[in-house]
Amino acid sequence: MKEKQGVRVLDRALSVLNFMAEERRPVGITEIAEATGLSKATVHRILATLQLHGVVLKDRESKYQIGPAVLLWAESHRRASSLLEISRPHLESLWELSKETVHLFVYENDVAYYLEKLESPHPVGMRSRIGARLSLYSTSAGKAILAALPENELCRYLSEAALEPKTSHTKSNPEELREELEMIRRRGYAEDNQENEEGIRCVGAAILDFRGYPVGAVSISAPAYRFSGAKSSRLGEKVREVALLISRELGYKR
Repeated sequence: MKEKQGVRVLDRALSVLNFMAEERRPVGITEIAEATGLSKATVHRILATLQLHGVVLKDRESKYQIGPAVLLWAESHRRASSLLEISRPHLESLWELSKETVHLFVYENDVAYYLEKLESPHPVGMRSRIGARLSLYSTSAGKAILAALPENELCRYLSEAALEPKTSHTKSNPEELREELEMIRRRGYAEDNQENEEGIRCVGAAILDFRGYPVGAVSISAPAYRFSGAKSSRLGEKVREVALLISRELGYKR
């Protein structure tokens, strides 16, 4: 019941924001209520909450307009779109080389998620969904991102994250994970040998911006029976090269 109520509240808030965005001018509670079909009391509660978080602004005439907080969302979308545009030809080259599933991830605000997926042409592939969150400690792309983080951010992650085993192969001990991250830094790419999902093996490398900060990652995934150790090494090197090419297009100089 609570979940349904939460969805209903969110749906109403979005209808209010959509109306305000379309109007592109300050609007009052009565006008919003008439346009959305909501009661004035409901609109007032929604606006009060949105105002608290900077999503809307209230002027001296008690009219409301879209606030500065949405600029953060817009900037996030812009960065993700730019990363996808730059990366797409490189993802296609990886797909042509490997004929396996190729993923692109974006990392921001301590969260990584699937941004693009090029499906394997083989009948047996990998389950994944655009927009889904990425586990950082149990995937190749996630570990590559962790390895590229500044020490203070990595320490915070290791102290706060619940490193629960996903499979019998998952490295869930912080010290053991730290050792692997050091190896990933030296090698330039990370491996996931059935650590996130039984039967799936991946290689991934971090994408860095002009500061050397991880803004995403690219990976190749396949069923373990098609992904030998030798193939993992060969494709890992290629993923590292592609991630570096994308990084340089984003301004990375090293």
